[in-house]
Amino acid sequence: MDPKNSQSTNPTIPQVYTPEQIHTLRQEVDGVIKHTNVLREYKGRVNGMREVKLAYTKLQEAKMWLGKVLEEIGSELPAQYRDEAKQ
Repeated sequence: MDPKNSQSTNPTIPQVYTPEQIHTLRQEVDGVIKHTNVLREYKGRVNGMREVKLAYTKLQEAKMWLGKVLEEIGSELPAQYRDEAKQ
């Protein structure tokens, strides 16, 4: 099978999620971030604290990546909140 002919001239990737679904997921992740922050701010010395802090960071990254999904599917951040380099 010729890979060039296996795709149409204007291939489209099906959109699996709606922007509303991604926003909802980001809100849910944010709730888990806030819950994890309570554990992260515990000042005592306990086993697993390093891992809790890593989980907190990874949850922040997950929320950020979901924001990139929103960008990819066309739901852009309002202009006043964008940090873009001036060219």
